[in-house]
Amino acid sequence: MNLICDAWIPVRKKNGAKIKIAPWQITEGIGTTDEIIELAAPRPDFNGALIQFLIGLLQTTCAPQNIDEWRKWLNNPPTADELKKKFEPVAYAFNLDGEGPRFMQDLTLEKDGPSEQDISTLLIDAPGANTITLNKDHFNKRGFVSFICENCVASVLYTLQINAPRGGSGHRAGLRGGGPLTTVVLADSLWHIIWLNIIEDIEFLSLANIKSKRDSDKFPWLAPTKTSEKNESITSQEVHPAHLFWSMPKRIRLSQSTHGEASCDICGDLAKGYKTFYIKNYGFNYIGVWHYPLTPIYYNKKGEVLPVHQKEKIGYKHWLGFVQGKTKDGHEPALIVNKTLNRCNSDFRIWAFGYDMHNMKACCWYEGVVPVLIIEKQYRGTYEYYIKNMIDIADEIANSLSWYIRAALYNVKIKSNKKKNFDFVKTIFWEETEVKFYELLGVLRDFIRTHSGDIPEQILNDWLKHIGEKAEKIFDDVTQVGEFNAVDPGRIATAWNNLKNRINSDEIKNKIGLVVIKEIVSNQKKKRCKK
Repeated sequence: MNLICDAWIPVRKKNGAKIKIAPWQITEGIGTTDEIIELAAPRPDFNGALIQFLIGLLQTTCAPQNIDEWRKWLNNPPTADELKKKFEPVAYAFNLDGEGPRFMQDLTLEKDGPSEQDISTLLIDAPGANTITLNKDHFNKRGFVSFICENCVASVLYTLQINAPRGGSGHRAGLRGGGPLTTVVLADSLWHIIWLNIIEDIEFLSLANIKSKRDSDKFPWLAPTKTSEKNESITSQEVHPAHLFWSMPKRIRLSQSTHGEASCDICGDLAKGYKTFYIKNYGFNYIGVWHYPLTPIYYNKKGEVLPVHQKEKIGYKHWLGFVQGKTKDGHEPALIVNKTLNRCNSDFRIWAFGYDMHNMKACCWYEGVVPVLIIEKQYRGTYEYYIKNMIDIADEIANSLSWYIRAALYNVKIKSNKKKNFDFVKTIFWEETEVKFYELLGVLRDFIRTHSGDIPEQILNDWLKHIGEKAEKIFDDVTQVGEFNAVDPGRIATAWNNLKNRINSDEIKNKIGLVVIKEIVSNQKKKRCKK
């Protein structure tokens, strides 16, 4: 099976039909009901991997020389035949099976005494050996996946390699660490999603070592693995920039595929596939700074540049880090988001996704869509300033809500009660206030455009009123759960009053700008009276 020539990527057309295509077919049917609008993999993490596979393939083989070339293909997509010719020179590197190099698999592993494992353990969320031994596989049960078809195995391999967590002694993490966050600019067709996330060649080549021109510097499985038994490592200055999309921290090689067909335990298709694979530790050990163009970054206290990893549900709380310039926490949007802000004139959306990894354990898969409203450069600073205030105030109230609910339900003077986790309350709050936030984004933009220099007092008041009412309702809902006699009514009343006082305090109003606004209005009235 070849991942360039054969049809294996599940997609959905505009007319609702689901089919499998080869990568070069992504532009077929554009402008008709046969247009391909999105990926349709059987698992959400596969969709996240496949979009990066396609972006990486286009970036490696079709990078535009300048912005004019980029706009040309954006407005007039290439034909399937044109793409096929572009992909053919690298097709030899994308064999899934057979002798010699195999996609995302160690070239010489079968000669190095690897261990053989069940194919299910290639899945990031599969229970580990220790979890099974301790009988703790409560959510992802052992034995549910014993056979994976060729199509799904290709997705599994790429998903594991680009999200690779550490997996015990010598089992390396990916070049962005285990479970990195990815942000992809969205559009209404699969082609436009891919092409919007492509950057010009000169900028792409600056992300690593342009002088590393061997194919194995792009596709590491074409040469023997640079193993790391003696703590050998690899930096971005030793490989071609394309390596960013084709990194291979795990030493894996699939065993022989089955001769007959069976039902795939992931997608249900009747096909050839795999039951086992070989694995060995001490693969590529990625160190240093790697500027993956689809991942936001942040600066830690030592000034080191690191990729962002997601630890909670994605929503408007993260708008600043996904969209705005460098935040107070040192977060910056992905390179592709900054590019899109500068080269697009219309609103767009960001699809953000990633695993929450705790060492080898996949705790959760998070994904969400964040809308981005374009505003002229001369207004952008003001616009983002008020959005930042709105999010910061929501964060303040979410934290207060969590604290006062804990105070209502438990005696916080008892040390153990202070450690009780009420993060679920914050999650509810962010979900309950999200629609209003995005609604006010548009209102705020219109106000700034038409009232340059004025302060959006009504908008800020509306936001503060809305999040205050939502916080009070959540407090009521959570504190009234359970038996009536189990909770101290006086403690609930005290916590309720403290929450309301916090929401309506001058400190909160000052942080969002309302106290300052009142002072300005008051000073203006005094000046009028003197006249």
